[in-house]
Amino acid sequence: MSFTVDISNFVEKAKKNPETVVRQVSFKLFSAIIKASPVDTGRFRMNWQAAGASTPNGLVAGFDKSGSSAVSRAASYVLKASEWRELTMTNNLPYARRLEYGWSKQAPHGMVRVGVVRFGTLLAEEAAKVR
Repeated sequence: MSFTVDISNFVEKAKKNPETVVRQVSFKLFSAIIKASPVDTGRFRMNWQAAGASTPNGLVAGFDKSGSSAVSRAASYVLKASEWRELTMTNNLPYARRLEYGWSKQAPHGMVRVGVVRFGTLLAEEAAKVR
């Protein structure tokens, strides 16, 4: 399961420094998704991967009940990637789609769908900071 946020439509809102806005909004969105992910062993949270246009394949070894490792990896990628116009968040575990669509009582409305609803608000907040 993955999603990509089309940044091009929103870059215009942050005329002064679109790169800063895109990076900060993406980091906040990705962090929120990781933290909203249901936890049993921590394997699901550990497997969130941030990337650019090419979504990563494979799984991440280990467990991360708090989400701090996954958030740290997302921050490292999002805030330092040479190409910032297309950022992707992926979780390749076979049950990721089921968790997104109501399989978990911890996140009955999903993580990605809930996070994406907040995207416009996050964008407006970050754009206001750089104007």
